[in-house]
Amino acid sequence: MFFKKKKGKTPKTSKRKVVPNMKPIEELRTNKDIAEWCRDFFRVTDSLCPDGCSEKSILVRPERNLLMALTTVLVEWMPRKDLSINSLFLLLSHAEKEDARNYKPPLDFLFEQIETGYRYSGTTIDGHPKAVPSLFCRNSDARCPAKEKGLEPVEDFALQCYQSVRQLSYADYTVIVSSLTSRLIDFKYLREAEPAAEAPAGTRWVPSDAPDYGFDDNDDDIPAFSFPEA
Repeated sequence: MFFKKKKGKTPKTSKRKVVPNMKPIEELRTNKDIAEWCRDFFRVTDSLCPDGCSEKSILVRPERNLLMALTTVLVEWMPRKDLSINSLFLLLSHAEKEDARNYKPPLDFLFEQIETGYRYSGTTIDGHPKAVPSLFCRNSDARCPAKEKGLEPVEDFALQCYQSVRQLSYADYTVIVSSLTSRLIDFKYLREAEPAAEAPAGTRWVPSDAPDYGFDDNDDDIPAFSFPEA
């Protein structure tokens, strides 16, 4: 009489899938770093949406472009110490837009410094905003928009990503800002709740069923980023 060998119990494994080579946000340096980080950011936050938020939204590309634009601003145009999730929250808070003709959200003026080489400081005798040279200089190559009378979108990744966001209607713009704010909250929660034992140092996880778009972060609690001062 033959007996089948009793199989041992298969150890339970987590449904989480570790994604290797995900850099913490403060280690991002290149456009490729930024694009990959934003891709994985969406994969992680989509895991909380049972119906696949991004797959069903026609605004996912502008929303991802907004995230890449904001992240690039931090990487390229702000002091290194301000590269954090908290700083992304602060930048996004300046994206609030009113449904009024010719109204510009504060975030637009930040990108205009790169695009025109000027910023507004004080007022003229007539009471109009006074344009003065921007103090921005890009971290990677020290190019200063004020010295070059501004940069074109093809010359700057942040501007290039922000172009599609500028073209949105008020309603669509409000949707992506609200959605991205929710994603940042989710991402910060997920990162803080992540079990350290399940992933090697320097890696982050995404669920195994998360969509792959083909296209982290261990930040300091910095309350705000710093604009260059005169």
